[in-house]
Amino acid sequence: MVSDELLASRALQGDIDAFEELVNKYKKSVFAIVYRIIGQYQEAEDIAQEVFLTVYEKLYQFDMGKKFAPWIHKIAVNTAISALRKKKKVINISFDETYIQDDTSGDSEDPQVYFERNELSSFINEVIMELPESYRIIIALRYQMDYTNGEIAESLGISKENVEVKVHRARKAMRNLYMKKIKERGLPDELPASR
Repeated sequence: MVSDELLASRALQGDIDAFEELVNKYKKSVFAIVYRIIGQYQEAEDIAQEVFLTVYEKLYQFDMGKKFAPWIHKIAVNTAISALRKKKKVINISFDETYIQDDTSGDSEDPQVYFERNELSSFINEVIMELPESYRIIIALRYQMDYTNGEIAESLGISKENVEVKVHRARKAMRNLYMKKIKERGLPDELPASR
């Protein structure tokens, strides 16, 4: 199997098939990143295409001595953030996995459990929507995309220590907002145990 870095080198020399192979390999992860930040399917598709145009145009800037994945994911994050800033309006980061992963579970779920999960998911999404943009991005990368702190640091161009602080602050802000909303609604302040 040819490495991403070799494919990038070939693409830089004009090999369209090599670039197409990179696109095919990264289209799902790029879309997932953009969708998690933007929260709207159609717009995420458009921005993901913009990411690949940017990658093609800036391929000469890629350091062949480094890994390709963090570089393209950083472009995806930055392109999505730029799109958010252009919109300057509230976004929706959904925990809905239907656009990201295939549902391979054929098990029928207890309707009550299904309802409770949907309610909790909606409630968490509502809490995330009220977080500042920088916290939403950190939460999306860390907990929805399962990035390590090192990967987030590389994607956002900040230090790993800075990521650790931001993750801590984002979690604390999310927890405080969650508790505030629980009290406002008069709900119990503990989650039900898993079934």
